[in-house]
Amino acid sequence: MAGQAAGVTGRWRAWLIGVVLIAGLGGQAGRVDALDLGPLSGIAPPAGVTGLSLEVSERSLSGRLDVGAGMSVDATVDRRSANLRLGQAFSLGDRPAYVYGELPFVDYDLSGEAASQFDLDGGHGVGDAALALAVWPLADRVAGRFLGVAGYLIAPTGEYKVDRTLGANLNPGSNRYAGILQAGFHQRLPAGFEWSLAADVMAFGDNDDYIGDRVTMGPEGLVPARPATLEVKPYHSYQTSLAWRGHPAVTLAASYYIDRGAASRVDGGDWGPSINRDRYGLWGLFALTRQTRINVSLKRAVSDRSALSLDSAVQVRLVQFF
Repeated sequence: MAGQAAGVTGRWRAWLIGVVLIAGLGGQAGRVDALDLGPLSGIAPPAGVTGLSLEVSERSLSGRLDVGAGMSVDATVDRRSANLRLGQAFSLGDRPAYVYGELPFVDYDLSGEAASQFDLDGGHGVGDAALALAVWPLADRVAGRFLGVAGYLIAPTGEYKVDRTLGANLNPGSNRYAGILQAGFHQRLPAGFEWSLAADVMAFGDNDDYIGDRVTMGPEGLVPARPATLEVKPYHSYQTSLAWRGHPAVTLAASYYIDRGAASRVDGGDWGPSINRDRYGLWGLFALTRQTRINVSLKRAVSDRSALSLDSAVQVRLVQFF
């Protein structure tokens, strides 16, 4: 860990299991992604630690896509991704800080009436790159109490084709900038337990090349309308987790997430329905060696009144510290 790995022992080894922030995928297909933290991500890492991670994930959503002209079709969307992330811990002033960059590789698979009747398919390729910075104004390592704030910038670097935006964006990229502000609190509890609480708001730039739920009548029948501007309102997420360290190398945790907002409209039309989803997650965090960690999570919806409901989300992240 930049020359410090050999000196990281005991309590530090357990803390480092959750150092790397974990961005989950809980939003409506191609429109909004919730930012899910790992159960121990609220703990500030020591300066000098470098983290390299690879996360593979699969998220499945199903429901009905509105494709315009009063029509909706059944659809199941599977999104598989591999996210490569590189991060570095340092001191900002006299406060702990962590910065990372992430690049995803995304593959969409669409089935149901949306694929068969409208000949829609999903894209695959490089997704939008992200840059994040977290700072901890409060870091009391003796009491195990941390208060952190973070900012995220998502840039439209991913592959994007407008013909994959009828009903929903099925591109690896979103063709717009987005930003997230987040605050979180973490507290160590007796008997090996850890508790955390976080909230964030996500804001979106406009996508000026989007079809959405609009079709027109052409010589061959209904065809997608010309691309126009997609606007999306801010998206709010709230999450809490309770973790238990049964062994210095093993942490088990449960999380609960509340996702709200992100109503959208195209071409200045009416605002569509917001995301309204409650989810839970189960986590296992394991230290394979002093420098290698593996984090596994499974997430499902408790209640979901979104157009596409979350069926499940599975993530596996391998982290190597230097």
